[in-house]
Amino acid sequence: MLDYDAEEVTAYLHEHIPITRAMQLEVMPPEPDRLRLLARLKPNLNHQETAFGGSIASLGILAGWTLIHLRLHGCERRYKIVIHKSEIEFQRPIEADFEGACLFPEEPVWETFLASLQRKGRARIELNPQVMVNGKVAATIKGIFVIRELSDV
Repeated sequence: MLDYDAEEVTAYLHEHIPITRAMQLEVMPPEPDRLRLLARLKPNLNHQETAFGGSIASLGILAGWTLIHLRLHGCERRYKIVIHKSEIEFQRPIEADFEGACLFPEEPVWETFLASLQRKGRARIELNPQVMVNGKVAATIKGIFVIRELSDV
């Protein structure tokens, strides 16, 4: 389980990724097996009065990005995390506030990722966040994230 202050992480995202403020994104309190983000419907509406597809995709990608960011936060090294590739499948319209959730990767997957990152200074990991509305899956995302160590020079 990740240990973090949800309000502090929300403030960090709002400062460093400005779209999160516009989306009215909130980081939810820690859970044992996943990270959850909440977005309000109103600032993410499209012309059909449902959530805009770009907001849905952003929320899912942000769930994966934030999970990696928090898992690497205690490391002595600094890293740059970017989405390299993503695929999204929209399964239902979103007509209420919605959340992005990303399960923690299995420990062997995370350990392999970390070993590569420490050995090469860069690594990639696939995560599969979901976007939910009213407890139902509204979109699934397959995201490949690339992480590289930042040099102090």
